[in-house]
Amino acid sequence: MSALDHGQTAATAPERGFSALSERHSRILVLLGKRLVQIPVVLFVVSIMTFWLIQLVPGDPGRNALGPYATQAQVHAWDVSNGLTGPVVARYLRWLGGFCTGNWGTSFVYLVPCRSLVLGHLVNSMLLGVYAFALMVPLSIVLGSVQAYREGRRSDRAITITLMSLSSVPEFVVGVLLLVVFAAWLKMVPVQAAADATGDLAQRLHAMTLPAVVLAIAYLAVLTRMVRTGTAGAITAQFHRTAVLKGLPQGQIVRRHVARNALIPTMQLLGLYLGALLGGNAVVETLFNYPGLGALLVVAAEHKDVVLLTDAVMVTGVVSLLALLLTDVCLILMDPRIRFENTES
Repeated sequence: MSALDHGQTAATAPERGFSALSERHSRILVLLGKRLVQIPVVLFVVSIMTFWLIQLVPGDPGRNALGPYATQAQVHAWDVSNGLTGPVVARYLRWLGGFCTGNWGTSFVYLVPCRSLVLGHLVNSMLLGVYAFALMVPLSIVLGSVQAYREGRRSDRAITITLMSLSSVPEFVVGVLLLVVFAAWLKMVPVQAAADATGDLAQRLHAMTLPAVVLAIAYLAVLTRMVRTGTAGAITAQFHRTAVLKGLPQGQIVRRHVARNALIPTMQLLGLYLGALLGGNAVVETLFNYPGLGALLVVAAEHKDVVLLTDAVMVTGVVSLLALLLTDVCLILMDPRIRFENTES
């Protein structure tokens, strides 16, 4: 190659790099645009199904609100005043218009605006979910990596048996056992997580420790198994053998090469778990008397608080879908192969 040809090649290299970067960003934006279009459609379908299914739940909100001694005329008048009569389609459209404009109605049980009630409990559930996520992810990465590097040995089998045994036990059973040991016997944590739910951050973390541990245990086995599979595939790949032959330190190989490639198959599962954790867990929150969105859904369902139940379900759906969107973004950034895939497929 002549000097002139070499200079032309060098001159066009930045242009090719800029073109590739622009194409990468445009395809990422197209993918994100598709997700942002799909989310409202999914939420619309969820809202229809939720509103219709709530009508099939046994019970009368007016009777629950006024008590067993109210007359049928009083119950009917209460239903009329709260917009619970008339065609289902008209009631749904009225609720949908209010929800989209920020008027979420008033709870029949708590007699307060549903918006402040749902968002307040959502914040509590998100704090608990982030705490459980922060406990679960590093532990699963460590355990999965240990299993992959010691595949087939006693430690690998012991971790698998232990985690599968824990995951087979229902959440409320694990929660009760932890309450008996750490709250009633050792008195290390409060029995009710709601005791310090309104205190400072240290008090809230102390109160949320047991519920967060129970939530982390529930998802730990499957996540660890996924990390183990991804790590086992990464350490047998060509790039791992090349890094070892270059004499790179083991810690550097794990951080720069193994960890990133091992987490790529696990990212989608992490997104599902993150959405489930942030949206609240009815069993754990009820068991520990934690004021989260899951416990609020239980109360709303018991009393057939139609407005509160519909609003809470919709907020849970929004949180889950946004968690999946965040997962897609992280997966694109982590896996270079996705950046150049045809987004039309």
